[in-house]
This record gives sequence, structure tokens and C-alpha cells, in this order.
Amino acid sequence: MEEQEPFDSTEKLFTRTRSRRSLDWLRVFIFSLITGLFVIFFMSGTLTRLENMILDIFQRCGGLTQTDPRITLIEINEETMDEIGPWPWPRRYHAVMARLLDQWGAAAILFDFNFPGETDPKDDQDFVQVLASIRAPFYLPVEYRPQKDKKFWLHGLPVVFEKNEGKMVWGHSLQSIEKSARGLGHHFFKNDPDGILRRVDLRLSDGVEEFPYLGVLPAAVFSGDKSHKTTELKLAEDENGCVLIPWLKDHGSQFTKCNFSEIIHSYYGIQKGMAPVLSPELIRGKICLVGLTSQSQTLVPMTPLGSETSSLAAHAQVMNAALTGQWIRLVSRFSNLIFLVLVGLMAGLLFMILRGAMSLLAGLFLAVGWVVFAFMVFKYLHLWIFSAHQLLLILTLFVFSAIYVQITAARDRSVLFHLATRDGLTGLYVIRHFRLIMNQIVREVTFRKEPLSIILIDIDHFKNINDTYGHPAGDMILKKVAHTLAAYIRKKRPFSQVDFAARYGGEEFIIMLRKSGLREAVEQVAERLREKVASTRFEWEGKSVQVTISLGVATLRPGENVPDPMVRRADAALYRAKAQGRNRVCSE
Repeated sequence: MEEQEPFDSTEKLFTRTRSRRSLDWLRVFIFSLITGLFVIFFMSGTLTRLENMILDIFQRCGGLTQTDPRITLIEINEETMDEIGPWPWPRRYHAVMARLLDQWGAAAILFDFNFPGETDPKDDQDFVQVLASIRAPFYLPVEYRPQKDKKFWLHGLPVVFEKNEGKMVWGHSLQSIEKSARGLGHHFFKNDPDGILRRVDLRLSDGVEEFPYLGVLPAAVFSGDKSHKTTELKLAEDENGCVLIPWLKDHGSQFTKCNFSEIIHSYYGIQKGMAPVLSPELIRGKICLVGLTSQSQTLVPMTPLGSETSSLAAHAQVMNAALTGQWIRLVSRFSNLIFLVLVGLMAGLLFMILRGAMSLLAGLFLAVGWVVFAFMVFKYLHLWIFSAHQLLLILTLFVFSAIYVQITAARDRSVLFHLATRDGLTGLYVIRHFRLIMNQIVREVTFRKEPLSIILIDIDHFKNINDTYGHPAGDMILKKVAHTLAAYIRKKRPFSQVDFAARYGGEEFIIMLRKSGLREAVEQVAERLREKVASTRFEWEGKSVQVTISLGVATLRPGENVPDPMVRRADAALYRAKAQGRNRVCSE
């Protein structure tokens, strides 16, 4: 067991307590450092995926429900293809549909697929004529797709002379068809890295041409904005020019839906004087979205609601937001940063004030309170405030605070233990604690049949020193002798081999030597200690003070299982050493 330099334990404990009560600046600094690290995480986007996961939970639990009745979906699904035929269809089918939708008073028509290249000349001409004659504005998509490699064929083998290298280009409908369209827009969706569709770009560019998002263009029919620049939608954009798709809880199952084949049957039924399959009221004044919902023909993205949906339904979600104004707006980056710092300050303050279970409860209350606050803001104000950063910051601060409290508590216990077991002047063990150690070690060595010896030490003529030079000089000599004793015992060893020294009382000391017989204790320890103290120069106020010690040595005898007889024999040996003239070693 390592001996320590003498020090004033009471003063040190008092100073530490006073400092901790005022403010633990080290703790404040580390709390600030942790909060700063989370600010860096926030700025770098490291925790974006966790934020998206919480957003998904918010959408499921507090998603939007308001559906605009002016949206009608005309689906081309598996059932329709089984009835009409495999895709793609002749363009006369689309001409029939467009004519009927116009006759029934559709407010606008949006195609979720384009019409590239020429097909049957008559079908193409009929379709162009119908699109040019209808009153309802229609909108066509432009495909944003990878550019194909440029190559030529030589002896039946392809030779690439210009690679794609990740370039994207626009794919248009036939020019004669596009010419009659009210507007063109992209319908490109890009999932987040975790495979979930959450955002859509309001504008996309290949470096030459730029197109707005197709799904918001028909909203101009009702807003009166004929420029299709989506001016009112910029409020919902984030810094990357994207909008969050405000998914309705049930994917908007309450949207009016029609089957493409029902449109065809209704048209031909009217031609024959029969009642239409569909009611014209399902179309009149509606924005009709026409697209594929067959999984074999279209990509089906995964939504934050945990289910798949068609791209046509995704367009309807964004269009619904454009018509109802139900956008999910992301709180500004600066505001999120301020919220993060404020939560860090609140958590740090709570963990500084509270300890133990109260600290844990306060951290849980703050974390749950923040999530509830963010959810309520999302549910009722449609604002998305980050939560993952704050939750992880609270957890990190709590873990550090708990570790810090444990370390400081252990240090306080160590100081208190030292104060209770060490002599305040010499730094050696007090005799009360030394006796506890000695009793335990006697039982151990008795069981293991190992030797054990003790040395009792007395400073010769110590009362004369106090009377001649004063008690401060006596205290100096006690400290210096104690330091000499501590230097001669074995400390830096395994606990089963270390020696112990204590202040026995007044100017007396006691040493316990493990695994040392009587002869070894006398010759290798006691005699050397006597010589060392006798040769040490003691000075007080410029005057030399001669100091010597007397020592009595005893060893534990076979059959003894308590230390008292050994201590009495050492005391008797010390008495003989003093009686024989002092400055000598006597053994039992």
C-alpha cells in the first residue's frame, strides 16, 4: 500500500467542498465541449438518418388528414391491363380518354407518362388533334434518365466512343404532342439512402434545361397563377430546393379513383346511347391524374408510413398539399441549432444541480418533454423540429454526468477514508486503523504459516527537543522521521507482500513487516533505520538537532492467532533498548 506525503487532509477537504459548492468549472467546460460536438454533428448532417426516422414516426402518429376533393386518380392497374391489353397501348385509347374527360368538364389532365417517338401514324394524328381541340389544360412529364452511351456498330460489334459517366438527360414526348401541353414538368422521385421516399425536388436541371415538378403545376388552375412558377410553394422549400411529401395517413384512399377501362367503357356506352359506367360528376371540375399503378410497370416506392405506394399516389400527395396548403415545413437550420444549444444548456443545468435518481428522472422528463413538444408542433403547426440530436445530447450529457459524479464521489470517499485512517501530521496510519489491518494480517499469516514481525520505535529524548526548540520543531522531526520510516518499508508490491507503518502515539511509531522473520527484521530493517535516522541532519532555525531512535523487535510465534502478545514482546524489547542507553535495537 503506497504511503503518501504528509498533508493537511482537513484543509484540503474543506477547500474542495467550497470549490464544488461555488461551481465545478471543469464539468461546465466538458458539458460545453459535448454540446459543441453535437453542433458539429448537426452541421455535418451525421444524424440525418435518425432525424428522418423520427419524422416517419411523427407522420404515422400525427399525419395529415385533409384531402382536397378536386383530385381524381385514373389508374392503369393490373385489372385494366388484363382487360385492355399489355402496355404500351395504342394512342387512340388515350385520345378517347382525353376527349371524354374534356366533355365531362375536367379542370385539368395530368399524364404520369410521356409519349415518346412515333407509333401508328393515324393513332398519332388522332391523338394530336384531340389534344389540340380539348379545352381542359393538360400536362406532360419529361423523363429524367441516364444518358445512353454513344456508340456505333463495326462488323456487328458495338464500339463506344462516348460514355455516359453518370450524366442525366431529359426524355420528351413527341414534339407534336408536347406542343399542345399547358405545361411540362419532371416526375422524378429519388429515395433517401434508407430507401424511403420523403422528398421531391421542386426543380430539376440537367445543366441545359430546367423543369418544375409536374405534380404542382395543375394547382395553378385553381390558384389563378398561369405562369406555373409555383411561387406560393417556395415557403415549403428547404435549403436544397426540396419539399417534404406530406403523406396522408391512409395514402389518401379517400381520393376519388377511377379505372382507365371504366373511362373507355363509358365513352363507348355513350356512343351507343347507353348509360355511362362512371358518373360525370366524378370528373367535372376535377384535376385528373392519369398513371400506371401496376407494380409490373412502375416503380413502387416505400413511404414513411411503412407501406408501398404508386408514383401516381405520391404525385397526388404533393398536389393535395399544393391545393390545401398543408405543407410540412422544416424549421430553419439556425432555429434547429438554437434549439439544440438550449436543450444542451437545460440538460447541463439539471445534471449539475441534481444527483442520482433525481438526475435520471430530470433527464427522462426533459427528453420526453422535448419529443412531445416537437410532435405537437408537427401535428398542429405542420413544422418539423429536429429531435434526434437533442435526445442523444441529453443521453450523452447524462452518461457523462453520472460517470463524473461517480468519479468525484469516489475521490471524496478516498479523501474521507484518508482523513479517517491517516495521521494528520505524519501521513502514517493511525493506530486504530493499523490494529484492524494487523488483526486481519495475523489471521492470514497464521493460516498460511508465514512469518510476521513488528518494530516499535521511539524517538529518544523527544520531550527535551520540544522543551528546547519548541513544539513546531518537534512536529518537523516527527514528519521527517515518519518519512524515513515510510521510505524503508516495502510499498510497491502486491498487497500480500506490503508492509505497514503507523503512528503509535506521541513520538512512537510501529512497523509491521510481512514475510520477515526476527533476524531479517532486526538486521535488514531495524538496524538500518536506526543508522539512517542517526546520520540524518535535522536543522531548526539554523541550529543542528541530534535525533536518534530506539527500536524493539518481535515476531509472531507459532500458535499465536492474535497480535497482542507479539506487540507486548516488542514493547518490552523497546523498553530494554531505552534502558541500555537508547539509540539501539533490541529484540525479544
